[in-house]
Amino acid sequence: MADAIVSLILAELKTTIIDRGKEEVKLLVGLEKEVEKLERNLDLIHGVLAHAEEKKRTDDLVKKWLDRLKEAAYDMEDALDEWRTAVEMEPRGSENQWKVPLCNFVSCFSFHQLSNRRRIALNIKEINQKLDVIVKEKDKYQLISKEIELPRRPESSSFVDLSRLCGQDGVKRDILSCLWGGNGEEESGERIQTISIVGMGGLGKTALAQLIYNDSGVQQHFDDVIWVCVSDLFDEKKVARAIIQGLEKLSDEAAYGLESNPLQVLLERISSSIRGKKFFLVLDDVWADTGERWESLKVTFNHGALGSRILVTTRDVDVAKMMGSSSSQIIHLEKLGEKECWLILRDIAFRDRDEKSCQSLEAIGRKIANRCEGLPLAAKTLGSLLKSKRTKQEWQSVLNSDIWKLDLAQKGIFAPLLLSYYDLPPPVRQCFLYCVVFPKDFIIGIHLIVSNWMAQGYLSSDGNADLESIGIEYFHILVSRSFFQDFIVWNGDIVRVKMHDMVHDFARYLAENEFVIKEVESDNLNINSANHRHLTVMVVDTRMPFPTSISGVKKLRTLQTFTRRNALTCEALRSLFNQCRRLRLLDLGWSSGGVGGFDYSCKEIPKEIGKLIHLRYLSLANNRYLEGLPEALSNMYNLESLCLNGCKNLKQLPDWISKLFNLRLLNTVGCLALTRYPKDIRKLTSLRALLGLIARTDCNDAEEFSLADLGNLKYLHRVWLKVVGDSIDREEARKAELENIQELRIYLDGDIEKDDIIEALEITSDIKHLEFCGSYWF
Repeated sequence: MADAIVSLILAELKTTIIDRGKEEVKLLVGLEKEVEKLERNLDLIHGVLAHAEEKKRTDDLVKKWLDRLKEAAYDMEDALDEWRTAVEMEPRGSENQWKVPLCNFVSCFSFHQLSNRRRIALNIKEINQKLDVIVKEKDKYQLISKEIELPRRPESSSFVDLSRLCGQDGVKRDILSCLWGGNGEEESGERIQTISIVGMGGLGKTALAQLIYNDSGVQQHFDDVIWVCVSDLFDEKKVARAIIQGLEKLSDEAAYGLESNPLQVLLERISSSIRGKKFFLVLDDVWADTGERWESLKVTFNHGALGSRILVTTRDVDVAKMMGSSSSQIIHLEKLGEKECWLILRDIAFRDRDEKSCQSLEAIGRKIANRCEGLPLAAKTLGSLLKSKRTKQEWQSVLNSDIWKLDLAQKGIFAPLLLSYYDLPPPVRQCFLYCVVFPKDFIIGIHLIVSNWMAQGYLSSDGNADLESIGIEYFHILVSRSFFQDFIVWNGDIVRVKMHDMVHDFARYLAENEFVIKEVESDNLNINSANHRHLTVMVVDTRMPFPTSISGVKKLRTLQTFTRRNALTCEALRSLFNQCRRLRLLDLGWSSGGVGGFDYSCKEIPKEIGKLIHLRYLSLANNRYLEGLPEALSNMYNLESLCLNGCKNLKQLPDWISKLFNLRLLNTVGCLALTRYPKDIRKLTSLRALLGLIARTDCNDAEEFSLADLGNLKYLHRVWLKVVGDSIDREEARKAELENIQELRIYLDGDIEKDDIIEALEITSDIKHLEFCGSYWF
């Protein structure tokens, strides 16, 4: 990861120092020479980083050298960020009167006897001393300059669905015959029979289950078909909610409303829904330790009609037995033969190639397929990699790679993934590794992950493209290389994905100590290493509060929480804000139930949040008690994304929100108490996404945001809009200028008709995603 980090820091350094001019450099006395030296050091290192990243696989000394460089790079970025922020927040006259006096800024950071500028200069000098040593060491390792080109983005037809490629047609027929079988209790002794698919990771258990679930015969044979992803922890309430959501076809928001219901109420609702019906339930990715948690659900299923079936996928045969499968109902998924692996690889790699090219590459391709060790996921990954290789020499290079010689844990799938990983450009590698900050089986939205990447500084632009567009490009590269699966498509575009468990394990293996997911077991949490940069905290025990103290978090750049209801207190937040001063991303909006948020019992966010000057992404989503935002947020110059969605008691956006002039995303969807947007939102000209916007249609109001104010926001790409008013001022509406909008969702309130708003805003077919919604939740 060091290569991408240093590349981005070098670009930021040049922007900060050169583009801003010598006068601003002189604001920091004594720093100019240190900055010039820093730039020289970075230039010396930058050219060899790509080679070092590859060489570290087999050379521990190079790996340690890169680790030291990475730590220095992080420190450099923090120092530069403090410097740039201090310069930007210097008062510059009335036109920038929102900027705070430097004395307030300095006291906010508790710099003790050292001034802010002196402290930053000393930091950079100290970093340069470390970097001097690293520069001198690089020559020992014979590193050479090496560039990696960004791979072309494939056409959408190359997005691969593994369920079409699992190579288990015979097993599918056997399972279908079990589904059509007798209605009695037969061998298992169970009224509702459970069939289990058992096999190691990467064999295609989930893909096979998807094929069966989507089979037209299955859809017609059963009254209800339900899919539930269980994953690591068997949470009976989460499973019950997911079953109800599938049975009743509930939205995510409606399903979230079930979270407060006791288990017994949920089970009674399931019982009522399936009574007398023949249902088919898939429980995907069940792990150990289900025990008594499964029994209460299993009894409920007996209210379904005879002939109902449950299909389980698991890696553990003991889990299959515990779920009630007899020996004849346990399907052991075997590895594929060389022929099947070749067919999967060929189907992907040869797409869009002419026949002559396919013939010249087939012999090499078969040899590569033989190294898949019978794993469909490996064949799919290698096929996606080879699709981007156009020549025979490139295919031969994959076959002869030294990665095949590495002694890796779970080498069967890790070696193909490594080949594909090292073929990515460094910035895309870093974006891929960041995905492990989410738990397994988490549904990753494209806009969520892009804003997360942006917050970490992983995206950079030469000025010709939005960072969001670059992030979307990186996302599609990862899709094309089969690092994602289970695509959710909207209007022809992939908008949500998952990572296969084995891919997630692989990314965590590579990320080593950078990322950690910790489950809370006491009031105090120790993450054990000062080198952790990204932390996900899980509170799944309903008896356990969020820890009031977390040690080892000084260098954290990401903190996100998955907690139960009321677990997060103001005291815990205050402690976090005091400790985690380097955070780039703080996300408090996720639920351990995975349905869409949680309630934490803070009506006010502690003012200490103002100490997080590096923060780019802040989510306070789904805080049902929050009524207002702390004024300390008004000085968060670097903030790019502010997510307040689901804060149903948030009554207003403060006028000072216009000070957040770097804001690119503002989300207030589901803020039901919010009745107006302040006029000064129009000053946030960096906005790319405005979700939950409330705009008047009947006039250009002096206090409230109106349709005409959209014309000030030239870079907007995504707008979710609630229009209010009894009529439309068409002259004002024409000033909205929506030509750059790519996604527009409109909620009509009052007497305004759909056709009227289309005509007034001059909405054309150029808007790719257009939707009119009947709910303010959109």
